[in-house]
Amino acid sequence: MRTRITMLFLGVLLATTSARAQEAQALATEPQMEPAAPRMNRLQDVGDIDARVMLNADIVLAFVDLGVGLDVGVLRLGPGVLALGGEFEAGACVSPCIALNLATGWSFSHLFYSPHARATYHLLPSQSSGMEKVDLYGLVLAGLTITTTRVTGAGSGSSTDFDYAGSDVGPSLGLGVGGKYFFQDNFFLGAEGRLRYSAGEYTYTLRSGDVTLSDSQSTWSLSGFNVQFFVGLRL
Repeated sequence: MRTRITMLFLGVLLATTSARAQEAQALATEPQMEPAAPRMNRLQDVGDIDARVMLNADIVLAFVDLGVGLDVGVLRLGPGVLALGGEFEAGACVSPCIALNLATGWSFSHLFYSPHARATYHLLPSQSSGMEKVDLYGLVLAGLTITTTRVTGAGSGSSTDFDYAGSDVGPSLGLGVGGKYFFQDNFFLGAEGRLRYSAGEYTYTLRSGDVTLSDSQSTWSLSGFNVQFFVGLRL
């Protein structure tokens, strides 16, 4: 009887030991998932969404422009990454219009609105040591400029009230380069240098007293090179 019990106990022990050994061997042969390698730089990658608020003004505040924009990384292309996005910019005449208002007593205003589609190509130099917090890119822009200008004056004495209003919609195309610096986590500061073409001719309406005239006259242009600064967040 004792012999049978001993044999039964040894059989159960051997079976348990064999099952555990097979389980350990199966775990050892399963492919191990390696942790994802940390990113070595802040180059915009596929799926990255960069949102920004923009400011552009010259030293005398002749025009002040504000805008918002969004870029999304969509494709690894060659050594870099292609991103697509859009932006909306609005600007106003400031110091010249204020000076004319004070000098003449008339009311001067000049406004423009520019929606753009944009494509950016993000690439760092092959030797990019020390640029772990930097994102560099080239860009192309295509969109429209909607512009309005207006001069009004209130008559006094023998003078007559008048109202000059002009408007136009023209193309807006541009090329440029830009860069971002990530100063904390996903927050960045940046700047873009842009060479832009945008011009047209006003269609205007002139009202003087009871007389109203309409015609096309005087051209406008926002063409040239400018530098735009921005702050943003990578989502």
